[in-house]
Amino acid sequence: MSNLILDIPTHTYYLDNKPLDGLTSTIAEAGLIRGGDPWYMGRGTAVHLATEYFDKGTLDEDSVADEIKGYLLSWKQFRADQNYTAVEIEYPIWHPELMVGTKIDRLPLLDIKSGAPDKWHILQLALQWSALICHGMHDMAKSPMGVYLDPDGGPPKVKPYKTSEMREAFKAYASMLYFVRWRRN
Repeated sequence: MSNLILDIPTHTYYLDNKPLDGLTSTIAEAGLIRGGDPWYMGRGTAVHLATEYFDKGTLDEDSVADEIKGYLLSWKQFRADQNYTAVEIEYPIWHPELMVGTKIDRLPLLDIKSGAPDKWHILQLALQWSALICHGMHDMAKSPMGVYLDPDGGPPKVKPYKTSEMREAFKAYASMLYFVRWRRN
């Protein structure tokens, strides 16, 4: 059985001690992620941790920073409105054909975002969708969606994706990945 490890300080995935490309880092390397401002990245991390601990039932809500509370309320509203319960949280997986590692925010397949929708988001979700299918986890890949949390606690914007959109975006991601690898040499 293969062993996928994420080295947190370097954000590098290893499969059986061999480094893999990371999903988000390859998209960034291709130049598709704008900015990369540390403040926004920190906010995204804080939102992900708050929703993760909430879903696990371990969140001390008094510890949540004021600027994150609205996102958490938005996540709670999504869960209630959609009757959504995660089967897995921050699920590590790799794509066996492309050899790319990633963590899926929630299973069934869902990507949590604390910013505005951006074109590259579908590439991220499509690679995760394909990895699930490659690993025989078809039920977890049935209805992929992006959930864009509202900073003021209102209802999130939910973007469901069709299988045809996932197929096309996966092809685009694979092409981009091959370009990034070619450009490295």
